[in-house]
Amino acid sequence: MSAATPPFESFAAAEAEIQYTPEFIEASGLAEWAAGFKLGTAGYRDLLDPADFFSTEVPFNAFSVALMVESRARLAVAAGLQSLHIGGEVRPHTQNFIDLAARIYAAHGLRVHLRPEGERTTPIWLSSFGVFFDELDGGENFTASHSQSYKGGWKPMAASGGQLMEMAGMIADKVRDLVTVAATDGLTIRLAAADDPLIARDFDPVAAYTKVLKQVVPAKLLAEIPPAGAVGFRAAFCTEGGSMAPTARRIFADLGIGVGDGGPVFFTHEEESDTYHGIGILDGVNHGVDPGKWQVYKHVGAQDMLRDGQCDVFFIWDPDGDRFNMVTVAPAALAAEAAAAGLEVDPLDDQSCLVFFKPNQIYFMLTALKIASLQEAGELRDYNWIVATTYPTSMSIGEVATTCNERTGAGLRTFRVPVGFKYFAELVEQLEQQVQDGAALARATDVTGVATEFGPRPRLLIMAEESGGAAMGPAEPMVSREGNRTSLAAKEKDAMQIGVMALCLAARLHNSGSSFGAYYLALLAEYDTRYRFYERRDITLFDEALKGAERRAAQEAGNARKVATVEFFAALEGLAPNEVAERLLARLPAGVALPTVNRVFHAGDGTFIEFEGLWFELRASGTDAVLRFYMEGRDQQLVAELNEALTRLEI
Repeated sequence: MSAATPPFESFAAAEAEIQYTPEFIEASGLAEWAAGFKLGTAGYRDLLDPADFFSTEVPFNAFSVALMVESRARLAVAAGLQSLHIGGEVRPHTQNFIDLAARIYAAHGLRVHLRPEGERTTPIWLSSFGVFFDELDGGENFTASHSQSYKGGWKPMAASGGQLMEMAGMIADKVRDLVTVAATDGLTIRLAAADDPLIARDFDPVAAYTKVLKQVVPAKLLAEIPPAGAVGFRAAFCTEGGSMAPTARRIFADLGIGVGDGGPVFFTHEEESDTYHGIGILDGVNHGVDPGKWQVYKHVGAQDMLRDGQCDVFFIWDPDGDRFNMVTVAPAALAAEAAAAGLEVDPLDDQSCLVFFKPNQIYFMLTALKIASLQEAGELRDYNWIVATTYPTSMSIGEVATTCNERTGAGLRTFRVPVGFKYFAELVEQLEQQVQDGAALARATDVTGVATEFGPRPRLLIMAEESGGAAMGPAEPMVSREGNRTSLAAKEKDAMQIGVMALCLAARLHNSGSSFGAYYLALLAEYDTRYRFYERRDITLFDEALKGAERRAAQEAGNARKVATVEFFAALEGLAPNEVAERLLARLPAGVALPTVNRVFHAGDGTFIEFEGLWFELRASGTDAVLRFYMEGRDQQLVAELNEALTRLEI
């Protein structure tokens, strides 16, 4: 169903109203939508109609978004908030949603800060940083990140730049309250004019962000790029038609890194595209644009460019700039050893092979690189550096820190949080508060109740998610524009940071005649890494492209499977190891050999099982209709076979 006469005109220089009558609530399905509405690990994502901004045949539309924004506006006013930022990437109707949200906020008397004229897009990390730096009361970004272009997304954030925590549930409750009122008495949502004085196009924290980036990326690493470029080094950055290119161009210029015209960096798929240039669509199936998926990294033209010598490494950013991956080249003689170490290897030509890295493996390398750089700069012992990961992220990253401690007494700390960068942001905010309060020892308690002491000067060396998102913190706290706020680290995933770090490493390897593959193998040996073999299997619950009654039926069946699987594993938490083994063996395919179970616990977002020599986690995605089965261990064959068997449990 679409409105016969749209209730308002986007970008209009006139006030408007959206009327929700009881009849419209019933006909549009908004009551059913509101009953299930919630903000998950990455805000709210759902199906939109690329051809119709107002269609109520899909959950993400002008009417549902207006209800979400109206709910936030009322809560913001009640809490005394005064200013919000709105940004977004390039998927269908993004500019319309930004306009709608800005006009609703302005109608409530809130000041709204948009990008300057000519700057259409805002990477999610820039929204987050700018909210902090400009000392705003919060913000949001219209993005569904790496999801298919037919999905819309809304990611609200707090004044710190981190994703909303407590207010997320309040917004969901307020949406239901508004729909309940509308279903009985009707509801009116007011829109200010698009040129209302409260709507300013002044959100431009790029220069300030670049200053912080120079503190995060060691100067000696940045210094590797010019000499590499002078001898022909070239790095391609695929932006997937998303939001990264305009902002990245400005940052590279500020860093003195040439883009195009013989510079060491150039972009592919730079032109904005609300279908992402068809990236991720393979054999008629749209897999989304997650650069960590083989359907993406093997089908963006990297192989030809690397084979033809157009570039030495091929980097990939997702549309809102929070995920990162790369395609690299190594000598063909290294192929067998790289594959045996858990890297994905494909042939390229007689002299070279392609080496693909999982995000976990990239963060393993960058953690080791940052530690070595801090040691070289004499800053490793000056601060209490923390290596933080989510529970289903590779334990090899933490191993770098613990091995370094054993050998040097460096005092690095590790900490794990549930999936969702908001939990990293929460950790950072807790540490900031303790530093502000003058605590002698900053500390945090994980979801299992185990407390970790960090020391008086906690700093975030890296915060890494296996899905491809990460961020690093500087040695000294960031300071906001007027000096009223400080921050120890980014509160959102930042693939600009990671991209520049990886670019520096690529240049260093080029200067020394090495490769990412050789560097990774050397690190495995140097750190005697135990957790080398990692995999994640995604089980799709239903086709999210479906609409109407067909979608509802498929969603109901998929949710039933999800609930049954999650509840089965949750019932194992806290049981004696032998009882856990008995329950698993009773449901596993015949003949499966189960390693010794050591412990089972709830990791905040799923069930975590520690086996002898490996670990496993089951969790339901907070953004997509999939169940995720994670496993990592020391035996490649065992990891593959056991994880496959667990996906086939009879439940």
